[in-house]
Formats: sequence, structure tokens, C-alpha cells
Amino acid sequence: MKLSDLNLNIYNLLIFAGIIQGFIFGIIVLSSKKYNNRASFCLAFVMLLMSLSNLQYWLIDTKTAEKYSFIKFTYIPWHWLIMPFFYIFVYLYIQRKEKLSKKIKLYLFVPFFVVLSIVFIQLIYKFLIDPNYELPSHFSRGIFIYLDILSILFIISIIYMIFKMLRKYELDNKKYDPLQVISETKWLKRLITIGVITCIFWIIAMGITVYSNKENLSLFYSLWLGMSIIIYYLGYVGINKLQLIKERKNIRITQTVKKEKKERKATNKIDEFFSNFVSIVNQQYNNPNLTLELISKELSISTSSLSQKIKASSGENFSTYINTLRIKKAKKMLINDEYKNYTTTAIGLEAGFNSKSSFYRAFKKIEGCTPQEFINSQK
Repeated sequence: MKLSDLNLNIYNLLIFAGIIQGFIFGIIVLSSKKYNNRASFCLAFVMLLMSLSNLQYWLIDTKTAEKYSFIKFTYIPWHWLIMPFFYIFVYLYIQRKEKLSKKIKLYLFVPFFVVLSIVFIQLIYKFLIDPNYELPSHFSRGIFIYLDILSILFIISIIYMIFKMLRKYELDNKKYDPLQVISETKWLKRLITIGVITCIFWIIAMGITVYSNKENLSLFYSLWLGMSIIIYYLGYVGINKLQLIKERKNIRITQTVKKEKKERKATNKIDEFFSNFVSIVNQQYNNPNLTLELISKELSISTSSLSQKIKASSGENFSTYINTLRIKKAKKMLINDEYKNYTTTAIGLEAGFNSKSSFYRAFKKIEGCTPQEFINSQK
């Protein structure tokens, strides 16, 4: 088949680029020891399934399936597996301890096998009973369009389940570290939003197809382009986010829970409020959401009075005082061989900073060098 015989345009070329990208990302994740965990594997399967699903429709759109008729006999409804594997990825990503119930597993995977059985029954009917039977088109009124409508309802139900799971995770962990929890779930919500928008275009395309009963593959370009965007997002953002949260959670597992209780010499300058302030800070300084306002409310004292007491007793302002504790913790981890495989960003976030830039800025101010320069100086 010549290249000129293909129905190529800018849209299906972009879609094909997304397909290749999905295969590359998926293979890299599955074959790399760096991503050797179940959550990464589920994310890789999601990208591979999206690429396989887009590839099937791309072959139809470019007329390749017309040239090689066996292609339409190998159709598999991969898109029925995308959201089930994404659900399991999110489940593992937020480190749910309990196992998935059998009921949920059946709900996630039985629909795929039911639809696959329908496809096989049609093939059996054609090859063994009626050779003249024409397999329905995927893009005109018929069984595949109606199955796709059911698949959208199925996808929406799983999206709802994921949002409930994320909401429960946020509520359960908000008291520990609100800013971190929001950071961990925000990108997932953004990704799901892209998926919902893609589904809306999908519904519109199917509605027009059912109403007009005409095959118009260009109506589905927005769906396939949306999936290509999601593949890109998962490849570049999802993998990095997953690796970062893995490092941070491993730091917590590796590190024995220690409550740093720094005893200060009792002097007339240290009053009851400052003593209570020290106690609170020593226990919560690794919470990036901890502020002078929150502590002053807990101590029932104005922020200005508490700020003056901190300055008078320690000679430092609140920001420098708390960042010094965080840097001290970070330095211990940076020179500890147990954490040599973790990034400085993960260590800084675990020490209590809310971003890489704030960690590096505070480290430079207090230590006079960058974290990497500090590590090198200790070798």
C-alpha cells in the first residue's frame, strides 16, 4: 500500500504521534528498574491501552483497514480497560492499605470481557454461519456506537468513584499536611478534567452519528486528540509525580519516627508562651502549612506579641527560626547514606518546605551554599 493511498491529514498525524509516544512511555516504564512498582505498571498499561485503542481507529481512519481486511477482524475493545487500570493506579498512588474488594474488581473488568464476547460472537457468526454477514461499522449507527455510549456511562461511574476516593484521602490526611495532600491530588483532578472534556466531545460525536446515521470519522478527532494529550500528560507529569511521592513516602518509612525535643535552658527571658511555641514548632515544623498565625491562635496570643517574644528569646524571626529546624533535618538526611538515592527536592519537601525553590533559597541563606554543594563538601 502506497503512502499516497492513505487518508492522511494533520489530525491523524498528530494522533499517530501520540500513539507512538504512548508505546514508548509504556515500554520504558515497564522495562525500567526505576519504576518497578505496581502503580507505575498500571500507569504504563493505561498509556499502552490508550495507544492501542487509538491505533485501531487510526487504521480505520487512514483506510489501512480497507486495504488489509484482516485488521477489522482483530478489533479488541481496549478502551473498556483504560479507566479500570487508571482507577487501580490512583488507588495505589495514594497508598491505600486495604486490598481492592472482589466486588470492585468485578465491576472494573467484567464489562470488558462482556463486550469482547459480543465482538467474538459476531466473528464466529460471520465465519461459521453466514459468510455474507457484514461486520457493523464503528462510526455509523449500530452496535458499536451503542456499546460506546455504554462505555461512556461506565467511564463516568469510575470517574465518580475516583473523585470519592481522592476526597476521602484529602479528608483523612488534611490534618497531617494540607498543602502536601493538595499537591498530591491536584494533578490527578486536572487530568480527570481533561478526560471529562474529552468524553463530552465523544458524546457529541456519537449523538451526531446516531442522529444523522452517517459515517463521519472526523467527528471523533477531538476524542483521539484528547487521548493523545492525556498520554502526553501521563508520560511527563504522572511518572514524575509518582516517583516523587514514592520517594517521600519511602523517606517516612526508612526514617524512624523521631520527635525532636530541643531543650532550651530556662532563663527569665523565656516565658510560658515561648516555651509552648518551642514545643509546637518542634513537633510540627515539617508541616509546610504551619504559620505564625496558626500558632498564635493555638496559644491565644496576638501574632505581633508572639513575634516579639520569639525575637527576644531566640534572636531570630519566625521564618528563620522554623527554616533553621527544617534545614537541620534536611542536612541530616542529605549526608545519610540511607537517603543517597533520593532527590534533594524530595528531602526538602519532606523536611517541611512547600517547593523546591523555597528549600534552595532558605538553604542558601542559612548555610551559604546549595544543598548539592553541601553534599559535596561532606564527601
